[in-house]
Amino acid sequence: MKCVKTIDHQGLIELPALIDPHVHFRTPGECHKEDWKSGAFAAVSSGVTMVCDMPNNKPPCMTIDALIAKKKIIDSQLRSVGIPLRYGLYLGADKNHLDQIEKAKEIAIGVKVYLGSTTGSLLVESALDLDEVFRRAASVDMVVVVHAEDEEILKREKERYGPTTDPAAHSKIRSPEAAIVATREAIKLAAKYQTSLYIAHLSTKEELELVRQAKKDGLPVYAEVTPHHLFLTVDDYAEWKSLVQANPPLRSHEDQEALWAGIADGTVDTIGSDHAPHLLEEKRRPYPQSPSGIPGIETLLPLMLDAVNQKRLSLERLTELTHTNAEKIFSLPPNDDRVWVDMEMKKEVRASDLKTKCGWSPYAGRVLTGWPVYTIVNGEIFAIQ
Repeated sequence: MKCVKTIDHQGLIELPALIDPHVHFRTPGECHKEDWKSGAFAAVSSGVTMVCDMPNNKPPCMTIDALIAKKKIIDSQLRSVGIPLRYGLYLGADKNHLDQIEKAKEIAIGVKVYLGSTTGSLLVESALDLDEVFRRAASVDMVVVVHAEDEEILKREKERYGPTTDPAAHSKIRSPEAAIVATREAIKLAAKYQTSLYIAHLSTKEELELVRQAKKDGLPVYAEVTPHHLFLTVDDYAEWKSLVQANPPLRSHEDQEALWAGIADGTVDTIGSDHAPHLLEEKRRPYPQSPSGIPGIETLLPLMLDAVNQKRLSLERLTELTHTNAEKIFSLPPNDDRVWVDMEMKKEVRASDLKTKCGWSPYAGRVLTGWPVYTIVNGEIFAIQ
């Protein structure tokens, strides 16, 4: 990728640049996995010019001071590589720092709530604490972003299933029930306080139906799905093992088809990569010592363009899912960033081409048709191919 002065438009299609509402750029605390230098290259090389970064860092970002400190690191790293990547930050909800929610209105784009244990230490288990998060967020018109997996069910299923080194067990231990119960509870609280609710990485057909009904009831409830839930299923454990371990986990073909139906009928609002990089040596540890998370920001657009070529959705719908809706949901400032794509370019996903520090992808070896060629961010043109 390099900065250029002009674009050769021949044979290319212009689209609004992507907003990725769900990334983990691992800064501060785990820069060996990713930082904002490598993350910026990974984003812009795939047509993404704005990312929204999660707060489960080390230490977690659950105070205004932590967000300000994180922002200083980000700005310094982006300046060092000369990439004007746009970004938003989430405040992490924590029972001991609920008073930070109202104060974060001007610096955070939303409040992230982890209902089930995942990477990092952020977790809201108490029903009273969760109620207070929704109440406080509604009082200042902030979006509550939920990782919807019920902690009690996760603990129960882990104990019931017992010790195992089989990564495929991950999809059974973190059962669909855990996601469904947590999503139902979050929607109830959104209805109680009229809080804007954004359900991250929705993965089951039942959750989708809950969101569909919430929208019919006029509630401000929004659904995000990830590329790995759209393009991978439980069958992929056979080849990729713990490399495709994620939270929430991979689901069935039936769930996957339900997500595509949700894209078709408008129930799904956004595609978020949930870019969660870990090094190969970390991911290859025996399950369950292997960490959950899949890198996805660089393959998000090629996968979706390939799906457009397969008539699974239109370019107009893709723009809604990867730009317009996120801009509206999170009240993001509009921009004129663009990505120019070649819908006929056929290319294999290769690990050696990736800019992310982790340097691997579960889509490696797939031949996709439709790739970004140029990205324009804040007036600067980057040639990708």
